[in-house]
Amino acid sequence: MREGKLNSILVRTFLFFYYAGWALVFSFIPVYLRELGLSMGEIGSLSALSAFIGALIQTPIGSLSDKIKRRKPFIIFGLLINSLIYLLVFPKLNVYREFIFVYALSGLCTYTILTASSVLIVDLSISGELGRDYASSRMWGSVGFLVSILLSGMLPMLTSGRIMFITISAIFLLSALLVIFIKEPERKVNVLAPQMRGFRNLFLNKQLLNFLFFYFLYYTTLTSASSYVNLLVKSLGGSNRMVSFSYAMSSGIEIPFMFIMGSLSDRIGRRPLLVLASLALPLRMLLYSIALNPSHIIAIQSMHSVTFAVMVVVPIAYINDIIHLEERGTAQGMFNMTTGFASALAPFLAGYIADFVGISKMYLFLMLLAIVSSIWLICFIEESKGYEPLPKSKSNSLGILLKIFSTPLCRREK
Repeated sequence: MREGKLNSILVRTFLFFYYAGWALVFSFIPVYLRELGLSMGEIGSLSALSAFIGALIQTPIGSLSDKIKRRKPFIIFGLLINSLIYLLVFPKLNVYREFIFVYALSGLCTYTILTASSVLIVDLSISGELGRDYASSRMWGSVGFLVSILLSGMLPMLTSGRIMFITISAIFLLSALLVIFIKEPERKVNVLAPQMRGFRNLFLNKQLLNFLFFYFLYYTTLTSASSYVNLLVKSLGGSNRMVSFSYAMSSGIEIPFMFIMGSLSDRIGRRPLLVLASLALPLRMLLYSIALNPSHIIAIQSMHSVTFAVMVVVPIAYINDIIHLEERGTAQGMFNMTTGFASALAPFLAGYIADFVGISKMYLFLMLLAIVSSIWLICFIEESKGYEPLPKSKSNSLGILLKIFSTPLCRREK
């Protein structure tokens, strides 16, 4: 078999299994911690610690892998350490303070894996070994997540105690073995670390700063909501199987819509889709807050097709549209840090609010946060370069609607 073809198969298989293991960690470890007696705030603070370390470590890990011109060792060691953590350490812990160091170490490993594997995939893409593009390979991670969630719904024993930890450990170990057989290409992309001069220039770019502020509010809301869907289902009397089906709905529907939204944004512009997502997010939060049955959560998860799929593909394209080529590395670094800090704040903030007012009312708070992000987008954020406003309509009401999607309020003619 041709080497490039084998590499392509190995990368896709690695992504499939890694995200299958991550699906169990993301969906059921918080449920396990809740059953141990940890509060939602404590669970959220642990997730926040992991994400915060990830936000700090991504650029240094990328730069270090550039210096030694290797990606695989970072991925393999991260996977092996996480495999050992979930097999030997995690099952023996019982109280909040014991999990702090473990979550810090696991977060370091997890974000090292994500950073190094993303760059490895780009390396292979520019060498022509992964076919069409990065997205076509990354899709296999989403497929692995979906398959894992569906299996856990059909086989609930996979989500219980010792069996869950053995399964996660085995999947991470298998993922490491797959990476060992991937042959790294000679040609490598450089990880563009943010430069201080670039930061100074971009801090004067009002359009970028407005967008990053919107994105921070939006992503904080979305991540908070997604992180606590499992505990919301349990609070409504649902089983682990219902948790599985809830996440299966969101992960299944996001796969085709990521491609649909990416293609659509190239045709009609970035802003209309951003506005659509920003209007859908508060509604999604409201529906969570009034849900009375776990089956309602499964239906609400279908809104992932808009609220999440848009945010996977459009923000990066928007930033590339508005930033000069030589500053894109720094701009993407700022974007990645915004994502990281939003991911750190989200579970911490939402967890302690849930402890104070209850998990359903927490979603009302998230609705208010989503409304603020929507107002900011509609008022201040312009379309990126190269896209014309949506066509005018003879209908006054439809014309107003099209204006909302096309141009910011602060720039409209009176």
